[in-house]
Amino acid sequence: MKIETFELERIQSVWENRVKYNLTESGVHPYTLSELLTQDEIEELLSIRLGYGQTNGSIELRETISKLYPGTDLDNILVTNGSAEANFIAIWSNLEQEDELIVMLPNYMQIWGIARSFGIKVTPFYLKEELNWNPDIEELKSLI
Repeated sequence: MKIETFELERIQSVWENRVKYNLTESGVHPYTLSELLTQDEIEELLSIRLGYGQTNGSIELRETISKLYPGTDLDNILVTNGSAEANFIAIWSNLEQEDELIVMLPNYMQIWGIARSFGIKVTPFYLKEELNWNPDIEELKSLI
């Protein structure tokens, strides 16, 4: 398998900690524990033993999330370590070599390279300025 270089991540990895102003960050500025938690909560956190977490999310977390979605239970919930992992799992588990994936551009581009590395044909469609940055639905239908 040939894995394509994920150019956006490569550029961010090389430059995001070397510049005075980072205009590429998609997250939020990190907070300190004292900005997020009370002193009692910090003390409670400091008493937690560190170990490997349950890879699909703890039972308590999955039960709590499942309550947001009627008709589900903890076995219908998979917790991931951010959206990049979720994107990878979605492509890996739902598509097979020689499937075709239609991808909106512009986007983060992670799925583009992963899918192509798995031998999936990736076809782009674009948001249109003249449609107020919406897709052309007829064009999209023609790609399906």
